[in-house]
Amino acid sequence: MSQEQQRYGALGGGDRPLVGDTVLGKDEMEEAEIQEGPVIVETETSVRYLGVKLEKAAKRDGVFVPKREQYVDYINDKELSLPMQRDIAVAFSGGDPIIMEGGTSLGKTTTVRKMAAELGWEVHYVNLNGATDVEDLMGRYIPNPHRKIMEESEYIFADGKVTSGLRQEEGKIKIIILDELNAANPNILIRLHEVLDALERGGEVVLSEDASEVVSVNKGRTKVIGLMNPPGKGYIGREALDPAQLRRWNYQKLPTELPKGTFTHATQSLFFKKQTEVANLTKDKYILSREQVLGEEQLEEIPGMVEIVKKYEEFHLGAKALLKNRSIATDQPQPFMYDDRMEPRRVRDFILRFYNGDITETMQQALRYYYVNKLENEVDKKKLEELVRLVEYTGPKGETKRKGLEEEGTTITSKKPAGVEKRKSEKSKLEQAKEIMGDQFYGPEEIANAFGFVVEKDKIPAIPYSRAELKKAKELGERLVLRISEDDDGKAMTLEHLANLAQARMTTDEGNLLGNTDCYHVEEFYTKRSLKTEWKLVGGGLLKGSTGKTYVEQTKVLRDYLKSIGCLAATEEAECSDGNLAKIAGDPRKLAGLEINQKHRRNPWEVLYDWFLYFKKFKDRDYLKGKHDWTNIVSSNGSLVDVVLGSSDEACMLGYDPDDHDDDLGVVSVR
Repeated sequence: MSQEQQRYGALGGGDRPLVGDTVLGKDEMEEAEIQEGPVIVETETSVRYLGVKLEKAAKRDGVFVPKREQYVDYINDKELSLPMQRDIAVAFSGGDPIIMEGGTSLGKTTTVRKMAAELGWEVHYVNLNGATDVEDLMGRYIPNPHRKIMEESEYIFADGKVTSGLRQEEGKIKIIILDELNAANPNILIRLHEVLDALERGGEVVLSEDASEVVSVNKGRTKVIGLMNPPGKGYIGREALDPAQLRRWNYQKLPTELPKGTFTHATQSLFFKKQTEVANLTKDKYILSREQVLGEEQLEEIPGMVEIVKKYEEFHLGAKALLKNRSIATDQPQPFMYDDRMEPRRVRDFILRFYNGDITETMQQALRYYYVNKLENEVDKKKLEELVRLVEYTGPKGETKRKGLEEEGTTITSKKPAGVEKRKSEKSKLEQAKEIMGDQFYGPEEIANAFGFVVEKDKIPAIPYSRAELKKAKELGERLVLRISEDDDGKAMTLEHLANLAQARMTTDEGNLLGNTDCYHVEEFYTKRSLKTEWKLVGGGLLKGSTGKTYVEQTKVLRDYLKSIGCLAATEEAECSDGNLAKIAGDPRKLAGLEINQKHRRNPWEVLYDWFLYFKKFKDRDYLKGKHDWTNIVSSNGSLVDVVLGSSDEACMLGYDPDDHDDDLGVVSVR
C-alpha cells in the first residue's frame, strides 16, 4: 500500500471486509470502519471521497494534470472541504455539470485541482471575468509559430480552454473549470448552453470559430464545474444567472463565509502539525457508490419504489411551493428553481448509482443533495428536512426496510453485527448465485475439482452482480466464474504456474493441456502476469458474428453486443467509435489497450483457466474445439495473442496481425 493510500485509510465498496462469503452491510461497515475515520480512500485505479468512487485516468501525466506535491498540505475538515469533495464527486461520477456558489477563500478551485491531482485528470481552467470572450473559450486563429516557408499556413487555429477540455484523448479524463461563472458576458453563457447540451446528449460541438469543425464530446471523459461568488453581497460584477442557464447545472450552495469549525481545524493543523484527516465522521456524511450501476429496468424491482415515488412527487411540489411563497431562500441573491424535468431525472440517476439496499435512505440522500444543498440558511434547510423525512417507505408490517442484494441487486445485506452467524432462513449470495446459474456456475467447488485445493472462505470476494443481472446472464448463456490470484501455497496463478497445476491434474487418457511452449515460454504474459481474484461473467462461446473478422471488426462486434445488453460504458463507447478505431487500426498495442478490450476480452491465462474449469467439470474436450479466442495481449514481437482451445490433443497460442482474420478466430466476451 502506498503512503498516500495509508494516509487516506480504507473504506468499503468493492474492498469491503467479508464475513464468510457475505459482504458486510452498510451499517456494520460504519460501525467497523467509519468510526475509525477513513475519509478518502485511494487504490491504484480509483479514489473514494466519503464513499463516492471516481476512476483514475489511465494516462495521468501531462502538463495539464496538477502535481500532487502541490497539495500535500491540503487540510480536510468534516464541515466544509470533505463534503465539498464528496458533492463534486457525486456530480463527476454521473458526468453532470456542477455549479458551486460560495464566498471567497473557501478553497473551491484548490479543492477541484487537488482532486484532479489525485485522479490524474487534466484541468483546463478559464476565468470568465469581463475581459474574457468566446474565443478564449473555444479558440481563435493565431500566427503560425512553426511557419518556415511561404507555402505553410500563415495562421493556425489554437484551441480555447473549453475546446481543449472537450477533445477526447485516449486514456485521459479532463475537467473544465469555469471560474467566476456569473461574471461572464451574456454571449459566453449562451455559447456554454450549446456545450452543456451537447455533453448531456453525448453529441457534438460545432466550432463555428474554426470553419465549423465538429468535435465529438462525452461527459464520461469531460467534467465541467462552474465556480462563482454570490451575486451582489460585495462581489463586484457578479450577476445572477438566468433560469435557462441554471437549470442545466447541478447547483450547490456553499457558505458565504468560512465556517468557524473549518477555520479552527485549519488553524490548529497549521500551528500544531495535527493530522489533516478527520476521525469520527457520522454515517450521514457518506454516500457509497455501487460497484455495479443499476439498470433502469431494475428500479421497478426495488420494493417500495411505487410508494416512494408518489411521496417524492408530493415532496417536489411542496419544495416548489416553499420556494414560490418565499418561505425559503429569501436572502439568497442567486434565484434558483426546482425544475420539474431536471430534478426527477437527477434523483433517478442518483438512485441508479448509489442505491444501498434501503430505498428510503437512498431517496433521502438524493433529496438532500439536489434540493437541500441549494439552500444556505440553516433555518431553511430544517424546513425542507421536515419534508424530506416524510419521503419514506415503511413496508408491510414486519418487513425490514433494507433490502440486500439477495432481493434487490445490491451488495449490501441486511444489518447484523460482524461475526454473527446468518439466520438459517437466509441464503448466502454464493448459494443464490449457484441456484440461479446452475451448471453455468464455477465457484469454489469447481476450483477444488479442477486444481485440487480449497479456496478459503475469507478469500472469496463478494459477487458484484444482482439477481436480475445473473438471470439475464444465464439467458445469454454466460458463465459466472470465480478466478483466484494465487494457489493454496500463495503462489501467483501465472499462465506458466496454472498450466503446470492443471497438467498435474490431467490423467493419461486426458492428454496434454498445452502444446509446445518454446515460442512464448520467456514472454512476460506467460511467466509473470497472473489472474486476479474476482468474479466474472464469461460468454459461453465465441461471440456471434465475431469470426472471420479483423481485430477492429471484432471490437465493433463486441461493442455492439455489449451495447445491446446495456453493459457498454460511455467511456468505452466513445473510445471505440468507428472513427477512433479507424485511426488506430494498424497499432496492436493501442487496439489491445482500448478500455473495451481490456475489460471485455480475456487474456491468455484467463482463457486457459476458464477452459480448464469447464473441462474438469464436464470432461468435455470438444468444447470450442479448434476455436481461437483473440485476446487483449500483445506479444514482444507485436502480434496479438490468440489461444486455440480444445484442439485434438492440446491448446496452443499463436499471434496475429490486427488485419488478419480466420473463420475459426473469434472472441469470447467477459464482463
